Amino acid sequence: MGDIRVEEARRRDVLPALDLYRRVLAEERWFITRGDEYQFSLDDMSQRVTDMQASHNSVFLVARSSDLQVAGMFLLFGGTLSRMRHTGKLEVLVAESHRGRGVGRALLTAGLEWAMENPVLEKVGLSVFSDNERALALYRAFGFEQEGCRRGEYLMEDGSYRDDLLLQRSVSSP
Repeated sequence: MGDIRVEEARRRDVLPALDLYRRVLAEERWFITRGDEYQFSLDDMSQRVTDMQASHNSVFLVARSSDLQVAGMFLLFGGTLSRMRHTGKLEVLVAESHRGRGVGRALLTAGLEWAMENPVLEKVGLSVFSDNERALALYRAFGFEQEGCRRGEYLMEDGSYRDDLLLQRSVSSP
């Protein structure tokens, strides 16, 4: 696969980012949004990139493979209300063809470094299905701790329920 390069998303990344969202959501395993429920347009994604570039506590990173393909994304949405601006919620998406090759690790490394250097952020968190063992192992390796569990939070098409784990970690200086 070669080296992975992580950088802030730019205008040229809008279409590949939208495509990656759609492909990962179509798998219907890792996110609560189903593929057919995702209604983001090209203009919406373009606006997201623009808004996150202008934000003081948010970042949108892409991981590029050696052929410059967008292999993954890290999005950190900083709180917009004054009482929550010190917190951020993150999402990590990795293309199926690039999983298990260090893309998620590279994205988390770069994203958390950005967050730790950000003077506003103190805490970042995320939601993950309790049975997503691979993601949980990665997040825990980066110091995320379970903050809560919402049991039976999601009703799946087959009638089963999935638990939602809330993880968090500090990014402020000790």
